[in-house]
Amino acid sequence: MAKSMWMTPEESLRKKKIKKYMLYINITIGTILLSAIVTILANKIS
Repeated sequence: MAKSMWMTPEESLRKKKIKKYMLYINITIGTILLSAIVTILANKIS
């Protein structure tokens, strides 16, 4: 590992929190988009 990659425990904890937060946001956005697409397709079929 390069020396520039080393982080303090506080930095790595903050990075983990940000990654977790981004994951939740992506799941939420993905769910909204998926439901919108399903709704549009259902309206075209009927």
